[in-house]
Amino acid sequence: MIGVENVEIDRAGIRRLESVQEFQELTGGDYLLRTDAAPEESLAGQDAGWFAEDGGFAFGGTREDGVVDWLTVIAVPEAARALLDHVMGDLARPPKGISVPRGTDLSGIEIAEPEPWDYMVFDPAWGVELAVQPGEDRVVELLPSPEADAEIGDFLKVANPSHSAKPGWDAIRAWGVVRDAEGQLLACGAYCRRSGGNGYLASIGTHPDARGQGLGAAVSAWLTRRSLTGGDGFCSLGHWYPNEPARRVYARLGYRTTHRMMSGRLGGLAA
Repeated sequence: MIGVENVEIDRAGIRRLESVQEFQELTGGDYLLRTDAAPEESLAGQDAGWFAEDGGFAFGGTREDGVVDWLTVIAVPEAARALLDHVMGDLARPPKGISVPRGTDLSGIEIAEPEPWDYMVFDPAWGVELAVQPGEDRVVELLPSPEADAEIGDFLKVANPSHSAKPGWDAIRAWGVVRDAEGQLLACGAYCRRSGGNGYLASIGTHPDARGQGLGAAVSAWLTRRSLTGGDGFCSLGHWYPNEPARRVYARLGYRTTHRMMSGRLGGLAA
């Protein structure tokens, strides 16, 4: 995440950008931005971005009618509200929801079911080696299909009821799964990739009866390896906060927390 020295953002210093490449250069190649947008794409079509000269930036995907579906603000918490207010004033209508740094002042903004989460990254450029995990050899690939989606969907209701990537979602490219001798699922995880973005992991879950065997770490390592060997420059994931057991698993693999966020759907603005 880029730093912000001045907490008061000069609105005149906030500008809307139309080039993802320029956006990424200005933001120092922010990991969360790179997960969502490719440098060769234009922000004028399906995405919109704002950059504050004093630090911080915001971006969001747009629909065909030009409405921003979801707005993400990246800045230190003390500066995020001023940037959020500017962008909201620049939009024709409020987005469906927002993601902002935890600690952002959201007074006067109604957030439905706010969800705190952490974004973690594994980057080989850090010199961290992804060690083979016990049980990783048991992980096999399961490609999305109506049958696979139904099986995974039923499994995640038990293994990870709050999973974020729903089976059948277009961004899911493959599942990594572990089965018992009878073929029943014990653990799973999704490798996802939005159009043009960098790969990331989601919906990692282990059956309650199979926990404590390291299967979550095995699936996470296998999926991370698949991401990197498939051409991703880094691999990332998000997990709800607080979730110390999950954080420890990912940290042992070499993941680092780069963003501490809060997301939620907008309910309304106070007068």
